[in-house]
Amino acid sequence: MKHLYLLAVLVLSFLGSQGQQDEGIKDINGTQLYIKTIGRGEPIIVVHGGPGLNHTYIDPHLNRLSKSFQVVFYDQRASGRSAIPSSDSISLDMFARDIEGIRNYLNKDKIYILAHSWGIIPAVHYATQFPERVKGMIFCNAIPLNKQYAKEMQEAQLAKSIGLDSTDRSIIMGSPNFRAGKSSAYRKLMLLSFRNSFHKDSNYEQLDLTLREDYKAASTALYTGLGKDLAQYDYYEDLKQFSFPMLILHGHKDVIPMEADQRIVTNAPNATLVKFKKSGHFIFIEQNKKFSSVVRKFVR
Repeated sequence: MKHLYLLAVLVLSFLGSQGQQDEGIKDINGTQLYIKTIGRGEPIIVVHGGPGLNHTYIDPHLNRLSKSFQVVFYDQRASGRSAIPSSDSISLDMFARDIEGIRNYLNKDKIYILAHSWGIIPAVHYATQFPERVKGMIFCNAIPLNKQYAKEMQEAQLAKSIGLDSTDRSIIMGSPNFRAGKSSAYRKLMLLSFRNSFHKDSNYEQLDLTLREDYKAASTALYTGLGKDLAQYDYYEDLKQFSFPMLILHGHKDVIPMEADQRIVTNAPNATLVKFKKSGHFIFIEQNKKFSSVVRKFVR
């Protein structure tokens, strides 16, 4: 009996150390958003890249963080498992209110936000609307906060591409699945666009993208709604009003120019830049241990 009691205590202790997990579709800000939380502690809301991706490509790589914090993933509206609302309700203002809705759902006074790639745009927009709710922000491979660097990034991406990329792209776009709007074809095309985004080529195999079956319809609604917001934006001046701490993580082999991240640090009064020499656009994949350590120290 004593041994059974000790075994039960050990099992409960193990489960407690793993933290709580909750996932499912939640009614948030007038739509249905897929939300997944893992771990316990300080809440970190993860804003995935895109537009049109979802939380699945980043989820497996934040397990280390979930041992210390409550990591909150969600799929943006018209992305992943979340609902496709009408295009007139898809805007950066609504994206900001979605994050605020998730904060309310978590019943937290303040939150940390970890945003990757394009996810920086809705994250910053949220901070301009609800600065008093932000405890800190982490930018991972942040796209520039205006269109100034677009040509430079395009040229850097072309310089990395090889002849096989063009051939593979033509094959995918000429396939019956692509013409039929199948998500499997769009997934292959999207994966191809990231093939040269790594410091080490073999790390590309760790990138897993999952797209919804009706991806074409979802992306059409998404880009129709966001079209006006994405046509022209500039958030660098807004950074000067952010008093909360910011952590900027830059991959040395990313096509995003270092100058763009340095400009964030110059404008934000409380920002720190950390460089990852052995990473491209997916720091949390290529240097996960260092990434987790740096983020953990920042939040603590």
